Amino acid sequence: MRSRSLLLFISLFVIQSSLFAQAQREMEVGFNWISLEEAQVEAAETGKKILLFGYAEWCTFCLKTRKETFPDSTVLASISEYYIPVQLDAESDREITYNGNTMPEYELARYLRLSSYPIHYFLDSDGELIGAQPGFIEPFVYGPLLNYVGSDAYKDQSFEEYFDENDTGEGN
Repeated sequence: MRSRSLLLFISLFVIQSSLFAQAQREMEVGFNWISLEEAQVEAAETGKKILLFGYAEWCTFCLKTRKETFPDSTVLASISEYYIPVQLDAESDREITYNGNTMPEYELARYLRLSSYPIHYFLDSDGELIGAQPGFIEPFVYGPLLNYVGSDAYKDQSFEEYFDENDTGEGN
């Protein structure tokens, strides 16, 4: 009897975990994710940067980012203006193509040294890494961060200076 209960518990856990994982990747956030390969082609044509969202399907802060940060109107406007959004599941064996090389997503995550979730990578229109910001980021900080990198202000000033100059008073 005990082994049946344990088997039932494990089965329910596996089913729930896979439903949660599907919900993460398929969740509506206010914009469409595209493949990294398509994003690199579009970035080369438009000059936009690539926002590469590194996550794990089990990550609660990744889910919080999807529910609270991405749908924010300021964040959506910044993504629309400056970025092509791409997801990177750091534990997936789905194929992804980066700079012409095809590999499982987990290998690209390893190459990018993804070690905490979520992480927000910023790539230029040539696919080169500009920088990364780990962790959950509140919308009132994420919108300005996206603008800071997207507008190339990072080349001339610190984020703190940029944020102070462009503070909207939100989140205080």
